[in-house]
Amino acid sequence: MRCIIFIFCFFLAFEVLSQNNSDGNFFFILDASGSMWQKTSEDYKITTAKTMMKRLVDQMPDNAQVGLVAYGHRSKTDCNDIEVLSPLQKLDRTALKQKLDAINPVGKTPIANSINETIKILETTKTKATIVLISDGLETCEGDACALVRAAREKGIIITLHVIGLALEEKDLSTLECIAQAGGGQYFPAQNSSELLDALNKSVETPPINGGFLSVKVTLDQKLIDATIKAYPPNKPKEAVTGRTYASGSTNPRLLLLPVGKYKVEVVAIGLSDKPIQIFDNLEITANDTLIKAVDFSQGTFQIKVTRNGQLSDATIGIYPKGSKVTTAQGRSYTNASSNPAKYNVIPGIYDIEIGSVEIRDRPSIRIENQVLDGGAVVELAHDFKSGELLIGAQQGSVLIDAVVTVYSKATGKQVAAGRTYKDDKNNPKSFILEPGYYKVQIKPIPKELSPKELEIEIQAEKQVLQTIKY
Repeated sequence: MRCIIFIFCFFLAFEVLSQNNSDGNFFFILDASGSMWQKTSEDYKITTAKTMMKRLVDQMPDNAQVGLVAYGHRSKTDCNDIEVLSPLQKLDRTALKQKLDAINPVGKTPIANSINETIKILETTKTKATIVLISDGLETCEGDACALVRAAREKGIIITLHVIGLALEEKDLSTLECIAQAGGGQYFPAQNSSELLDALNKSVETPPINGGFLSVKVTLDQKLIDATIKAYPPNKPKEAVTGRTYASGSTNPRLLLLPVGKYKVEVVAIGLSDKPIQIFDNLEITANDTLIKAVDFSQGTFQIKVTRNGQLSDATIGIYPKGSKVTTAQGRSYTNASSNPAKYNVIPGIYDIEIGSVEIRDRPSIRIENQVLDGGAVVELAHDFKSGELLIGAQQGSVLIDAVVTVYSKATGKQVAAGRTYKDDKNNPKSFILEPGYYKVQIKPIPKELSPKELEIEIQAEKQVLQTIKY
Protein backbone atom coordinates (compact mmCIF):
# COMPACT_ATOMS: atom_id res chain seq x y z
CA MET A 1 0.00 0.00 0.00
CA ARG A 2 1.40 3.35 -1.00
CA CYS A 3 -0.11 6.67 0.01
CA ILE A 4 0.57 9.94 1.80
CA ILE A 5 0.33 9.12 5.48
CA PHE A 6 -2.27 11.09 7.47
CA ILE A 7 -2.19 14.87 7.89
CA PHE A 8 0.77 15.11 10.24
CA CYS A 9 3.01 12.94 8.13
CA PHE A 10 1.93 14.73 4.99
CA PHE A 11 2.96 18.02 6.56
CA LEU A 12 6.18 16.50 7.85
CA ALA A 13 7.03 14.96 4.50
CA PHE A 14 6.34 18.22 2.66
CA GLU A 15 8.50 20.24 5.04
CA VAL A 16 11.40 17.81 5.11
CA LEU A 17 11.47 16.86 1.46
CA SER A 18 11.02 20.34 0.06
CA GLN A 19 13.07 22.37 2.52
CA ASN A 20 15.26 20.11 4.63
CA ASN A 21 18.62 21.36 3.38
CA SER A 22 20.36 22.90 6.36
CA ASP A 23 22.61 25.07 4.14
CA GLY A 24 25.60 23.64 6.04
CA ASN A 25 24.33 24.99 9.38
CA PHE A 26 24.81 22.72 12.40
CA PHE A 27 23.87 23.34 16.03
CA PHE A 28 25.27 20.79 18.48
CA ILE A 29 23.66 20.36 21.90
CA LEU A 30 26.00 18.56 24.30
CA ASP A 31 24.87 16.87 27.49
CA ALA A 32 27.04 18.11 30.38
CA SER A 33 24.94 16.63 33.18
CA GLY A 34 26.66 14.95 36.11
CA SER A 35 26.17 11.46 34.68
CA MET A 36 28.62 12.29 31.89
CA TRP A 37 31.39 11.61 34.43
CA GLN A 38 30.39 7.95 34.42
CA LYS A 39 32.98 5.64 32.93
CA THR A 40 32.49 3.32 29.98
CA SER A 41 34.91 0.51 29.13
CA GLU A 42 37.03 3.11 27.31
CA ASP A 43 36.90 6.38 29.25
CA TYR A 44 34.64 8.92 30.91
CA LYS A 45 31.62 9.68 28.75
CA ILE A 46 32.43 13.39 28.65
CA THR A 47 36.00 12.67 27.59
CA THR A 48 34.78 10.42 24.78
CA ALA A 49 32.23 13.02 23.67
CA LYS A 50 34.77 15.85 23.62
CA THR A 51 37.37 13.78 21.77
CA MET A 52 35.00 12.59 19.07
CA MET A 53 33.41 16.01 18.63
CA LYS A 54 36.83 17.59 18.16
CA ARG A 55 37.65 14.93 15.61
CA LEU A 56 34.42 15.73 13.78
CA VAL A 57 35.23 19.44 13.85
CA ASP A 58 38.56 18.68 12.15
CA GLN A 59 36.71 16.86 9.37
CA MET A 60 34.00 19.45 8.70
CA PRO A 61 34.35 21.81 5.72
CA ASP A 62 35.84 25.26 6.31
CA ASN A 63 32.66 27.05 5.25
CA ALA A 64 30.38 25.15 7.66
CA GLN A 65 28.32 27.23 10.08
CA VAL A 66 28.56 25.61 13.51
CA GLY A 67 27.03 26.43 16.88
CA LEU A 68 27.41 24.77 20.28
CA VAL A 69 25.00 24.62 23.22
CA ALA A 70 25.69 22.84 26.52
CA TYR A 71 23.46 22.11 29.48
CA GLY A 72 24.10 21.06 33.08
CA HIS A 73 27.69 22.32 33.24
CA ARG A 74 27.35 25.10 35.83
CA SER A 75 24.71 24.08 38.36
CA LYS A 76 23.71 20.79 39.96
CA THR A 77 20.01 21.59 40.26
CA ASP A 78 19.10 24.32 37.77
CA CYS A 79 16.92 23.12 34.87
CA ASN A 80 17.68 26.40 33.12
CA ASP A 81 21.43 25.80 33.17
CA ILE A 82 21.73 26.11 29.39
CA GLU A 83 24.44 28.11 27.67
CA VAL A 84 25.12 28.96 24.06
CA LEU A 85 28.89 28.43 24.09
CA SER A 86 29.21 29.32 20.43
CA PRO A 87 26.58 31.02 18.27
CA LEU A 88 25.88 29.70 14.81
CA GLN A 89 28.85 31.10 12.88
CA LYS A 90 31.59 30.17 10.44
CA LEU A 91 33.59 27.27 11.79
CA ASP A 92 36.46 28.33 14.06
CA ARG A 93 38.06 25.03 14.97
CA THR A 94 40.42 26.35 17.63
CA ALA A 95 37.77 28.37 19.45
CA LEU A 96 35.22 25.53 19.33
CA LYS A 97 37.69 23.02 20.72
CA GLN A 98 38.53 25.40 23.56
CA LYS A 99 34.84 25.70 24.41
CA LEU A 100 34.53 21.90 24.44
CA ASP A 101 37.59 21.50 26.68
CA ALA A 102 36.16 23.94 29.23
CA ILE A 103 32.94 21.98 29.79
CA ASN A 104 32.71 20.38 33.26
CA PRO A 105 29.57 18.23 33.81
CA VAL A 106 27.75 18.74 37.12
CA GLY A 107 24.01 19.15 36.63
CA LYS A 108 20.68 17.91 35.35
CA THR A 109 19.34 16.97 31.89
CA PRO A 110 17.01 19.71 30.57
CA ILE A 111 16.71 18.34 27.04
CA ALA A 112 13.48 20.16 26.14
CA ASN A 113 14.70 23.52 27.46
CA SER A 114 18.00 23.26 25.59
CA ILE A 115 16.27 22.39 22.31
CA ASN A 116 13.83 25.24 22.89
CA GLU A 117 16.70 27.72 23.36
CA THR A 118 18.30 26.51 20.14
CA ILE A 119 15.06 26.70 18.17
CA LYS A 120 14.40 30.24 19.42
CA ILE A 121 17.77 31.33 18.03
CA LEU A 122 16.96 29.81 14.64
CA GLU A 123 13.48 31.32 14.65
CA THR A 124 14.83 34.77 15.47
CA THR A 125 17.52 34.64 12.81
CA LYS A 126 15.23 32.85 10.31
CA THR A 127 17.94 30.25 9.81
CA LYS A 128 17.42 26.65 8.83
CA ALA A 129 19.78 24.17 10.42
CA THR A 130 20.48 20.63 11.52
CA ILE A 131 20.38 20.20 15.29
CA VAL A 132 22.37 17.32 16.81
CA LEU A 133 21.63 16.37 20.41
CA ILE A 134 24.24 14.21 22.19
CA SER A 135 22.88 12.86 25.48
CA ASP A 136 23.66 10.04 27.88
CA GLY A 137 20.25 10.10 29.54
CA LEU A 138 16.59 11.02 29.46
CA GLU A 139 14.90 14.29 30.39
CA THR A 140 15.14 15.10 34.13
CA CYS A 141 13.38 18.47 34.04
CA GLU A 142 9.85 17.42 33.01
CA GLY A 143 9.99 18.94 29.54
CA ASP A 144 8.35 17.41 26.46
CA ALA A 145 10.96 17.84 23.74
CA CYS A 146 9.05 15.68 21.26
CA ALA A 147 5.96 17.91 21.37
CA LEU A 148 8.15 21.01 21.30
CA VAL A 149 9.98 19.94 18.14
CA ARG A 150 6.77 18.88 16.43
CA ALA A 151 5.15 22.23 17.21
CA ALA A 152 8.19 24.15 15.94
CA ARG A 153 8.13 22.35 12.58
CA GLU A 154 4.39 22.83 12.25
CA LYS A 155 5.04 26.51 12.86
CA GLY A 156 7.35 26.56 9.84
CA ILE A 157 10.75 26.53 11.54
CA ILE A 158 12.96 24.51 9.21
CA ILE A 159 15.11 22.08 11.17
CA THR A 160 16.32 18.52 10.98
CA LEU A 161 17.03 17.10 14.42
CA HIS A 162 19.15 14.02 15.12
CA VAL A 163 19.64 12.42 18.55
CA ILE A 164 22.73 10.47 19.59
CA GLY A 165 22.33 8.31 22.69
CA LEU A 166 25.75 7.91 24.30
CA ALA A 167 26.30 4.63 26.21
CA LEU A 168 22.65 4.39 27.19
CA GLU A 169 21.30 1.26 28.84
CA GLU A 170 18.70 -0.87 27.05
CA LYS A 171 15.49 0.64 28.38
CA ASP A 172 12.57 2.69 27.15
CA LEU A 173 14.20 5.38 25.05
CA SER A 174 11.01 6.18 23.17
CA THR A 175 11.22 9.86 24.20
CA LEU A 176 14.56 10.19 22.40
CA GLU A 177 13.32 8.28 19.35
CA CYS A 178 10.26 10.53 19.38
CA ILE A 179 12.42 13.66 19.32
CA ALA A 180 14.34 12.37 16.31
CA GLN A 181 11.17 11.35 14.49
CA ALA A 182 9.45 14.67 15.20
CA GLY A 183 12.59 16.42 13.98
CA GLY A 184 12.71 14.48 10.70
CA GLY A 185 16.02 12.94 11.75
CA GLN A 186 17.43 9.74 13.15
CA TYR A 187 18.23 8.30 16.55
CA PHE A 188 21.79 6.90 16.67
CA PRO A 189 22.82 4.60 19.53
CA ALA A 190 26.55 4.92 20.34
CA GLN A 191 28.09 2.58 22.88
CA ASN A 192 31.72 3.52 22.29
CA SER A 193 33.96 6.13 20.68
CA SER A 194 33.95 4.64 17.18
CA GLU A 195 30.15 4.38 17.14
CA LEU A 196 29.90 7.96 18.43
CA LEU A 197 32.17 9.27 15.68
CA ASP A 198 30.18 7.32 13.09
CA ALA A 199 26.93 8.77 14.45
CA LEU A 200 28.34 12.31 14.41
CA ASN A 201 29.48 11.87 10.81
CA LYS A 202 26.05 10.60 9.77
CA SER A 203 24.35 13.48 11.56
CA VAL A 204 26.11 16.08 9.40
CA GLU A 205 25.46 14.30 6.11
CA THR A 206 23.14 16.07 3.67
CA PRO A 207 19.60 14.69 4.07
CA PRO A 208 18.22 12.97 0.97
CA ILE A 209 16.69 15.39 -1.51
CA ASN A 210 13.34 14.26 -2.94
CA GLY A 211 13.52 11.13 -0.80
CA GLY A 212 10.58 9.28 0.66
CA PHE A 213 9.36 7.86 3.93
CA LEU A 214 9.04 4.33 5.24
CA SER A 215 6.40 4.03 7.94
CA VAL A 216 6.54 0.82 9.99
CA LYS A 217 3.90 -0.10 12.54
CA VAL A 218 4.67 -3.16 14.70
CA THR A 219 2.01 -5.00 16.68
CA LEU A 220 1.27 -8.21 18.54
CA ASP A 221 -2.37 -9.18 18.94
CA GLN A 222 -3.36 -5.63 17.88
CA LYS A 223 -1.14 -4.03 20.56
CA LEU A 224 1.90 -1.88 19.79
CA ILE A 225 5.18 -3.59 20.67
CA ASP A 226 8.85 -2.66 20.82
CA ALA A 227 10.90 -3.50 17.73
CA THR A 228 14.04 -2.39 15.93
CA ILE A 229 13.93 -1.47 12.25
CA LYS A 230 16.85 -1.60 9.86
CA ALA A 231 16.46 -0.47 6.25
CA TYR A 232 19.32 -0.69 3.77
CA PRO A 233 19.90 -1.08 0.03
CA PRO A 234 20.26 -4.79 -0.86
CA ASN A 235 23.74 -6.14 0.00
CA LYS A 236 24.73 -2.83 1.65
CA PRO A 237 23.97 -3.29 5.40
CA LYS A 238 26.60 -0.70 6.34
CA GLU A 239 24.35 1.97 4.79
CA ALA A 240 21.47 1.05 7.09
CA VAL A 241 19.04 3.60 8.47
CA THR A 242 17.74 2.39 11.81
CA GLY A 243 14.92 3.15 14.19
CA ARG A 244 13.01 1.67 17.10
CA THR A 245 9.26 1.65 17.62
CA TYR A 246 8.82 1.00 21.34
CA ALA A 247 5.25 0.42 22.48
CA SER A 248 4.45 4.12 22.21
CA GLY A 249 2.07 5.77 19.79
CA SER A 250 4.56 8.62 19.44
CA THR A 251 7.13 6.34 17.77
CA ASN A 252 5.02 3.43 16.55
CA PRO A 253 4.56 3.69 13.57
CA ARG A 254 8.24 4.62 13.19
CA LEU A 255 8.92 6.96 10.30
CA LEU A 256 12.26 6.78 8.48
CA LEU A 257 13.39 9.20 5.76
CA LEU A 258 15.22 7.34 2.98
CA PRO A 259 16.74 8.14 -0.40
CA VAL A 260 14.72 6.89 -3.36
CA GLY A 261 15.43 3.23 -4.18
CA LYS A 262 14.83 -0.36 -3.18
CA TYR A 263 15.48 -1.57 0.36
CA LYS A 264 15.77 -4.66 2.45
CA VAL A 265 14.01 -4.08 5.77
CA GLU A 266 14.56 -6.13 8.92
CA VAL A 267 12.09 -5.83 11.79
CA VAL A 268 13.07 -7.51 15.08
CA ALA A 269 10.56 -7.79 17.93
CA ILE A 270 13.09 -7.27 20.72
CA GLY A 271 10.52 -7.51 23.50
CA LEU A 272 9.55 -11.09 22.62
CA SER A 273 11.44 -14.25 23.48
CA ASP A 274 13.82 -15.44 20.75
CA LYS A 275 13.61 -11.90 19.24
CA PRO A 276 11.73 -13.05 16.12
CA ILE A 277 12.54 -11.26 12.88
CA GLN A 278 10.52 -10.45 9.80
CA ILE A 279 12.40 -9.49 6.62
CA PHE A 280 11.02 -7.66 3.61
CA ASP A 281 12.95 -7.60 0.35
CA ASN A 282 12.78 -5.03 -2.43
CA LEU A 283 10.55 -2.49 -0.72
CA GLU A 284 10.57 0.52 -3.01
CA ILE A 285 10.79 4.09 -1.72
CA THR A 286 9.62 6.72 -4.21
CA ALA A 287 10.07 10.50 -4.15
CA ASN A 288 7.81 12.59 -1.91
CA ASP A 289 5.75 9.59 -0.87
CA THR A 290 5.28 7.30 2.11
CA LEU A 291 5.41 3.51 2.00
CA ILE A 292 3.32 2.12 4.86
CA LYS A 293 4.22 -1.29 6.28
CA ALA A 294 2.24 -2.98 9.04
CA VAL A 295 4.22 -5.76 10.71
CA ASP A 296 2.18 -8.11 12.86
CA PHE A 297 3.88 -10.55 15.23
CA SER A 298 0.63 -12.34 16.13
CA GLN A 299 1.07 -16.09 15.96
CA GLY A 300 1.16 -17.96 12.70
CA THR A 301 0.92 -21.71 12.14
CA PHE A 302 3.33 -24.31 10.81
CA GLN A 303 1.43 -27.32 9.47
CA ILE A 304 3.84 -30.22 8.94
CA LYS A 305 2.89 -33.50 7.27
CA VAL A 306 5.27 -36.44 7.57
CA THR A 307 4.98 -39.62 5.50
CA ARG A 308 7.06 -42.71 4.82
CA ASN A 309 6.65 -44.24 1.40
CA GLY A 310 3.52 -42.16 1.02
CA GLN A 311 1.85 -43.25 4.28
CA LEU A 312 1.47 -41.14 7.45
CA SER A 313 4.58 -41.66 9.54
CA ASP A 314 5.75 -41.02 13.09
CA ALA A 315 8.52 -38.42 13.40
CA THR A 316 9.92 -35.94 15.86
CA ILE A 317 9.56 -32.27 14.88
CA GLY A 318 11.57 -29.31 16.15
CA ILE A 319 11.12 -25.66 15.24
CA TYR A 320 14.09 -23.33 15.74
CA PRO A 321 14.77 -19.65 15.02
CA LYS A 322 16.90 -19.39 11.90
CA GLY A 323 20.41 -20.68 12.55
CA SER A 324 19.66 -21.44 16.20
CA LYS A 325 19.63 -24.59 18.32
CA VAL A 326 17.18 -23.11 20.83
CA THR A 327 13.82 -24.85 20.46
CA THR A 328 10.76 -22.69 19.82
CA ALA A 329 8.34 -25.62 19.53
CA GLN A 330 8.63 -29.40 19.37
CA GLY A 331 6.52 -32.55 19.23
CA ARG A 332 5.70 -35.66 17.17
CA SER A 333 3.57 -36.33 14.14
CA TYR A 334 2.49 -39.92 14.99
CA THR A 335 0.60 -41.91 12.38
CA ASN A 336 -3.00 -40.79 12.63
CA ALA A 337 -4.78 -37.98 10.83
CA SER A 338 -5.70 -36.22 14.09
CA SER A 339 -2.05 -35.34 14.72
CA ASN A 340 -0.48 -35.59 11.27
CA PRO A 341 -0.11 -32.97 9.82
CA ALA A 342 1.26 -31.67 13.11
CA LYS A 343 0.35 -28.04 13.87
CA TYR A 344 2.44 -25.52 15.80
CA ASN A 345 1.42 -21.96 16.58
CA VAL A 346 4.46 -19.66 16.94
CA ILE A 347 5.16 -15.98 16.64
CA PRO A 348 6.21 -14.73 13.19
CA GLY A 349 9.82 -14.97 12.16
CA ILE A 350 12.24 -17.02 10.10
CA TYR A 351 12.62 -20.59 11.24
CA ASP A 352 14.43 -23.84 10.57
CA ILE A 353 12.33 -27.02 10.82
CA GLU A 354 13.95 -30.32 11.78
CA ILE A 355 12.09 -33.60 11.13
CA GLY A 356 13.49 -36.89 12.40
CA SER A 357 12.00 -40.28 11.53
CA VAL A 358 11.03 -42.43 14.51
CA GLU A 359 10.27 -45.49 12.40
CA ILE A 360 13.46 -45.81 10.35
CA ARG A 361 16.52 -47.27 12.08
CA ASP A 362 19.34 -44.77 12.63
CA ARG A 363 16.66 -42.05 12.91
CA PRO A 364 17.45 -40.09 9.70
CA SER A 365 16.50 -36.43 9.83
CA ILE A 366 16.17 -33.45 7.54
CA ARG A 367 16.35 -29.73 8.24
CA ILE A 368 14.17 -27.37 6.21
CA GLU A 369 15.73 -23.92 6.56
CA ASN A 370 14.70 -20.27 6.21
CA GLN A 371 10.95 -20.75 6.46
CA VAL A 372 9.25 -17.35 6.72
CA LEU A 373 6.15 -17.23 8.93
CA ASP A 374 3.98 -14.10 8.94
CA GLY A 375 1.44 -13.16 11.59
CA GLY A 376 -1.81 -15.07 11.12
CA ALA A 377 -0.36 -17.07 8.21
CA VAL A 378 -0.30 -20.83 7.73
CA VAL A 379 2.84 -22.41 6.26
CA GLU A 380 2.32 -25.97 5.02
CA LEU A 381 5.36 -28.25 4.86
CA ALA A 382 5.64 -31.92 3.98
CA HIS A 383 8.36 -34.54 3.86
CA ASP A 384 8.23 -38.13 2.67
CA PHE A 385 10.90 -40.46 4.06
CA LYS A 386 11.87 -43.36 1.80
CA SER A 387 12.58 -46.78 3.27
CA GLY A 388 12.77 -50.49 2.62
CA GLU A 389 12.54 -53.49 4.93
CA LEU A 390 15.25 -56.01 5.77
CA LEU A 391 14.15 -59.36 7.28
CA ILE A 392 16.86 -61.57 8.82
CA GLY A 393 15.99 -65.07 10.00
CA ALA A 394 18.22 -67.65 11.74
CA GLN A 395 17.63 -71.42 11.72
CA GLN A 396 19.47 -74.62 12.61
CA GLY A 397 17.93 -77.11 10.30
CA SER A 398 14.23 -76.44 10.57
CA VAL A 399 14.47 -75.03 14.12
CA LEU A 400 14.50 -71.31 14.81
CA ILE A 401 17.55 -70.15 16.76
CA ASP A 402 18.44 -67.03 18.67
CA ALA A 403 21.00 -64.72 17.05
CA VAL A 404 22.29 -61.17 17.41
CA VAL A 405 21.92 -59.17 14.20
CA THR A 406 23.95 -56.00 13.63
CA VAL A 407 23.53 -53.75 10.58
CA TYR A 408 26.21 -51.33 9.36
CA SER A 409 26.06 -48.69 6.65
CA LYS A 410 28.58 -49.51 3.93
CA ALA A 411 28.86 -45.80 3.07
CA THR A 412 29.86 -44.65 6.57
CA GLY A 413 30.83 -47.84 8.38
CA LYS A 414 28.56 -46.82 11.28
CA GLN A 415 26.21 -49.20 13.03
CA VAL A 416 22.64 -48.25 12.14
CA ALA A 417 20.62 -51.05 13.71
CA ALA A 418 20.84 -54.09 15.99
CA GLY A 419 18.45 -56.69 17.37
CA ARG A 420 17.85 -60.38 18.19
CA THR A 421 15.87 -63.01 16.39
CA TYR A 422 15.08 -65.15 19.44
CA LYS A 423 13.37 -68.50 18.92
CA ASP A 424 9.99 -66.93 18.27
CA ASP A 425 8.36 -66.87 14.85
CA LYS A 426 6.91 -63.47 15.75
CA ASN A 427 10.45 -62.07 15.78
CA ASN A 428 12.34 -64.49 13.60
CA PRO A 429 12.90 -63.23 10.96
CA LYS A 430 13.87 -59.93 12.63
CA SER A 431 12.56 -56.83 10.83
CA PHE A 432 14.64 -53.69 10.24
CA ILE A 433 13.21 -50.58 8.53
CA LEU A 434 16.14 -48.94 6.73
CA GLU A 435 16.87 -46.10 4.37
CA PRO A 436 17.64 -47.12 0.78
CA GLY A 437 21.33 -47.98 0.43
CA TYR A 438 23.97 -50.66 0.89
CA TYR A 439 24.52 -52.41 4.20
CA LYS A 440 26.79 -54.98 5.81
CA VAL A 441 24.96 -57.41 8.13
CA GLN A 442 26.58 -59.54 10.85
CA ILE A 443 24.73 -62.50 12.36
CA LYS A 444 26.11 -64.03 15.56
CA PRO A 445 24.20 -67.08 16.80
CA ILE A 446 23.72 -67.32 20.53
CA PRO A 447 24.75 -71.01 20.53
CA LYS A 448 28.51 -70.54 20.73
CA GLU A 449 29.28 -73.65 18.74
CA LEU A 450 27.80 -71.97 15.64
CA SER A 451 29.95 -69.53 13.64
CA PRO A 452 29.06 -65.89 12.91
CA LYS A 453 28.13 -65.04 9.35
CA GLU A 454 28.25 -61.85 7.35
CA LEU A 455 26.49 -60.66 4.21
CA GLU A 456 25.99 -57.51 2.12
CA ILE A 457 22.53 -56.26 1.26
CA GLU A 458 21.06 -53.55 -0.94
CA ILE A 459 17.87 -51.95 0.35
CA GLN A 460 15.58 -50.25 -2.16
CA ALA A 461 12.70 -47.90 -1.43
CA GLU A 462 9.41 -49.67 -0.80
CA LYS A 463 11.05 -53.09 -1.27
CA GLN A 464 11.45 -56.00 1.14
CA VAL A 465 14.54 -58.18 1.38
CA LEU A 466 14.32 -61.52 3.23
CA GLN A 467 17.49 -63.42 4.18
CA THR A 468 17.35 -66.60 6.24
CA ILE A 469 20.67 -67.77 7.66
CA LYS A 470 20.72 -71.56 7.97
CA TYR A 471 23.09 -73.74 9.98
